[in-house]
Amino acid sequence: MNKFTKITGTLIAALVLVAQCGPLAPDASALPAWRSIGVRLPQGQQPAVQEGQPVKITRQGKSLKQQGLQGREDVLVPLELIRKGLKVKVTQDPGANTYTLKKQNMTVTLQPSDTGAKAIVNGSTQVLPYEWKVVNGEPYVSVKVLTDHLGFTSSRKEAGKTLDLVPHRLNDIRIETRTIEKNIPEASIKVEYPQVGGLRSKEAERKINALLQSRAENFVQASLKEAKENQPSPNGSPYEYLGNYTVTYNRGGLLSILEQTYAYTGGAHGISFREGLTFRLSDGKLLTLDEVLRANPGFRSIVNPAIAKQLQATEGYFGGFETIGNNPDFYLKENGVVIFFQLYDYLPYVFGFPEFYFSFPELGIR
Repeated sequence: MNKFTKITGTLIAALVLVAQCGPLAPDASALPAWRSIGVRLPQGQQPAVQEGQPVKITRQGKSLKQQGLQGREDVLVPLELIRKGLKVKVTQDPGANTYTLKKQNMTVTLQPSDTGAKAIVNGSTQVLPYEWKVVNGEPYVSVKVLTDHLGFTSSRKEAGKTLDLVPHRLNDIRIETRTIEKNIPEASIKVEYPQVGGLRSKEAERKINALLQSRAENFVQASLKEAKENQPSPNGSPYEYLGNYTVTYNRGGLLSILEQTYAYTGGAHGISFREGLTFRLSDGKLLTLDEVLRANPGFRSIVNPAIAKQLQATEGYFGGFETIGNNPDFYLKENGVVIFFQLYDYLPYVFGFPEFYFSFPELGIR
């Protein structure tokens, strides 16, 4: 059965991007948050920089005038440096209290608040905010805005005291967000999904868009069916279904999308499901991990022991991991691939979605 339409006691499907750990009220603003236990610097390479300390920023090894700051987890980059040093168009709308960053066909609108900067990317609302700080009137934002959405890769050097940013040209395509929204007495449903344009092959464009649209429509129909058949929920609250996405990789003729859905059908919290989709833009083919890493057919001999070691070192590990299998969940990000598992596969709910990043060079891909 297609993962997107699979239903267990509660609907588990595939589309949005982020969820939040811990008990949830049936509130559309509260998707469960996911965490990563694998996207970490190897032991011994953790940045020796304390929060609030300055971080030198370079662009392809060339020093920039302004510095960044070490945030809670990531480096915070001044918007002025992003505009002048990285040549990303940055505009401010004081009336709406927003900042917009634009590179090629990607547009990121940031809405800062006390809890961080909410990001809207090509019309798609990203659920978790980015770290945001204002120092002496100068706004700073997490470097992840650049690496997640605007085609930059980053690396820490000099024990974390320097952050090097490398820009990459994005695929020359358009990505727009479509929304399906349904409200019935039993449930509220809202799904955002992407549609692409500007591909050289119109047949490839048609194939990709048809698949993305059908997945969203199938999720909505399955949600409506479940809500009508199984209401009321144990606590009497209406069901809630949410879907969203993020583009995690958009260059070199490949497009990788991370989708996630969230279903609340009563109880302490809802449940989320994630799925990665990686397309080859030349023909619209949905690629497997083996196809992406075809230059090294033996990549499992690298990832299996690395994942096993990290899981075994994690408190609460259920046990049972042996291999990623024939068709693992994955998406592309920065200069590599993220292999991930679903909630409860190997760890308690509080850990969210365990994910493990491997750079292409680590996997023997040059």
